[in-house]
Amino acid sequence: MCFKFDVDFQQKYYRNMISRELWDKNRPKNNPFLNYQFLNALIQSQSVGTETGWTPSIVKNEDEGLLLSFIKNHSYGEYIFDWGWAEAYQKYGIPYYPKLTSMIPFTPATTQHFLLKEFNYDQASQLLNKHDELYEKGNFSSSHFLFLTPEEISVFQNHNYMIRESMQYHFFNKNYKSFEDFLSNLKTKKAKNIRHERDIPDVVIRQYTGDELTEAHAERMYQFYISTIVNKHSHDYLNKDFFVLIFQNMKESILYAEASVNDKPIAGSLFFYDHEKLYGRYWGSTLHVDNLHFELCYYQGIDFCIKNKLDVFEAGAQGEHKIARGFRPIRTYSAHKIKHPGFHTAISEFIENEKKQIAYSIDKLSDYLPFKV
Repeated sequence: MCFKFDVDFQQKYYRNMISRELWDKNRPKNNPFLNYQFLNALIQSQSVGTETGWTPSIVKNEDEGLLLSFIKNHSYGEYIFDWGWAEAYQKYGIPYYPKLTSMIPFTPATTQHFLLKEFNYDQASQLLNKHDELYEKGNFSSSHFLFLTPEEISVFQNHNYMIRESMQYHFFNKNYKSFEDFLSNLKTKKAKNIRHERDIPDVVIRQYTGDELTEAHAERMYQFYISTIVNKHSHDYLNKDFFVLIFQNMKESILYAEASVNDKPIAGSLFFYDHEKLYGRYWGSTLHVDNLHFELCYYQGIDFCIKNKLDVFEAGAQGEHKIARGFRPIRTYSAHKIKHPGFHTAISEFIENEKKQIAYSIDKLSDYLPFKV
């Protein structure tokens, strides 16, 4: 039951399954990645789809609620790593793919999986029942829901999903009046280091939002994104069409910070935001400048949060170096169901041991927070 569609048919299938009217009727308004335009940009640019191993699978509960997951034949672009699980399956000659994964593609951000105007346990449970019917009937090894919101956890626990813990680093805005006010809450040495890192001679940085954003910004951001992909020998999940579409259709949810030298753009960083949170996503540079990464990816985001009274800045996956710059280690959650009884037991034990490691890491890393006691 691993569906194979050509691109044209798949796009029609996707549009028929989720009309914009139905999507907008159900989705919460407080997350940019649940904006129809974001997912539509992924589809229209062919960044996701059967050809890339992200075949949409949508559960509808009449007109009250949606649940979006993807049929996947790989584990790329997920940020909650299960490559070890897949390797163990392969070792024993058991297929791990296809599997079902529910998340915003290529986006390690906490988002609501049950698309309901207001979260309702019973409606969420009904949607998950329908999803699990597909899972049980299909030849899927497993079902995964990544980056859960806190209220969703009990739904999955009561449907026999294992809850896995992971860790990210988030900045919390404590009603700071300015960036200097934020620094005044740090230990003197840490604040001094940040001031030093922000002192970048000859580099001019501008922030762009709303109608200030142009197609030229989108094209430059794409080139910066590709530069990072090349430097890290990573995968370019996204193409230029995706960046052009979101810069055109999501202007009120995008922050683009661009660095220039002698009026020539040399680096850029892309963020998304709603009325509560800022989400750091992509960055790149065509010229190495000391500390420019910290400025564009962290300090510009912190400054934007403070000025716009946003509560939280999720700066993306990994990075212990974020701690010294005001980000706190926090838990994230995912839910997993494994069909094979033997692997279910082994993975359950792994998850429980991993939770102990996460708790230990958060406790130890918290000792290095830069804030005054």
